Amino acid sequence: MNVIYNVLLYTVWFVSTYYVVLILLILLSGKDKLYEKRKWNYKVHPKVSILVPAYNEERKIKFTIDSLKKVDYDNMEIIIINDGSSDNTSKVVMENIRGDSRFKFIDRKENKGKAGSLNDGIAHSTGEFIATMDADSIVEKKMFYKVLPYFENKNVGAVTVSVLVKNPKTFLHKIFELEYIIGLSLFLKAFSLFDAVYVTPGPFSIYRKSVLQEIKGFDPGNITEDLEIAYRIQKKKYKIENCLDAKVYTILPPTFKQICVQRKRWYGGGILTLKKHRSMLLNSKYGMFGYVIFINYMLIFLGLILFGASLYLGASHIISNIGYYTYTGFDLSHWFKNFHIDLLNLGRTTILGYLSLLFTITVLIIGLVLTKTKFAKKKLGLLGYTFMFFLYQLFWTIAIYTVIRGRKIKWR
Repeated sequence: MNVIYNVLLYTVWFVSTYYVVLILLILLSGKDKLYEKRKWNYKVHPKVSILVPAYNEERKIKFTIDSLKKVDYDNMEIIIINDGSSDNTSKVVMENIRGDSRFKFIDRKENKGKAGSLNDGIAHSTGEFIATMDADSIVEKKMFYKVLPYFENKNVGAVTVSVLVKNPKTFLHKIFELEYIIGLSLFLKAFSLFDAVYVTPGPFSIYRKSVLQEIKGFDPGNITEDLEIAYRIQKKKYKIENCLDAKVYTILPPTFKQICVQRKRWYGGGILTLKKHRSMLLNSKYGMFGYVIFINYMLIFLGLILFGASLYLGASHIISNIGYYTYTGFDLSHWFKNFHIDLLNLGRTTILGYLSLLFTITVLIIGLVLTKTKFAKKKLGLLGYTFMFFLYQLFWTIAIYTVIRGRKIKWR
């Protein structure tokens, strides 16, 4: 057991470290491109249709509408699709868009799901480009002047932006804030540098309408439509770019239970999407995309096995020691009083754990520097970020269990 465990431990440690270091080197070598400002060459502003699907968003959608009203762009339409809400979403929307001709409202009584709502919006849109936006997100004023120049390359099918957390207040939200800064912003920029972006995040992404029509829109049967559509865009050999300089702010679920439900949907949907598009794995036909997806999921599943094995071995060790200490009359309080770390006597596994912790903090600091993020308000998140390792194991275990049992994954 120990031999297998050690092989697994060193494999996960080596592959994950190598992978992250490689991504950092790509970012550092291409740091001049991180915030590059693409030149605006359009003689006439192309029309953009912004789609905002909403289901039971009466408390948040006003903030989304207010931010859209402030967008500085003179050729756009905003289509809000009420997806059969059972609350006052419809009333709130109509009160806040009254008198603004840029807004269209599809007030549907039937619940079709987010993908179905987006497809309805596409059918009613008249823009050359389609921007999709969650009803709990805040978009910045100059968004389209930053993202549209990327589409001058006719092979670009979609552009993602930096997804950041709006007003994180709780300890948990401050931890997740760093995940968004690094994972849903900086690393997506890195993946875009070698055509391996695997998600077009729901808070805000923009697509070429002709590409959406070519791939038949979003998949109504998929609960992570923003992930699944990225696979199909990659299959058609279109590029997915990232504009790190453009920002959208999203509101996180307020409670831990709601975060668990959200992550179960994300990760469960990710597994189902992987199953659907498994032919892309390690397929050189799709460039680096198939290899990146394979490594991502390989590390996730090996990490889960390693975590489970560590729990088992750790629990076995504690139980055996408790039995030993009981027979010898060992005073546990005395051990706590005299506890100290002897670096010379640390085991290899413990040293590896400390190195991984140091490496994680280092990566976060480099990431914050590259994203021009101020450290002052991120200290608490940095201190608690290692807790994310345990949360990931919990979220992925719940998602895998749900998929294996064949249970329906709810949106909320």
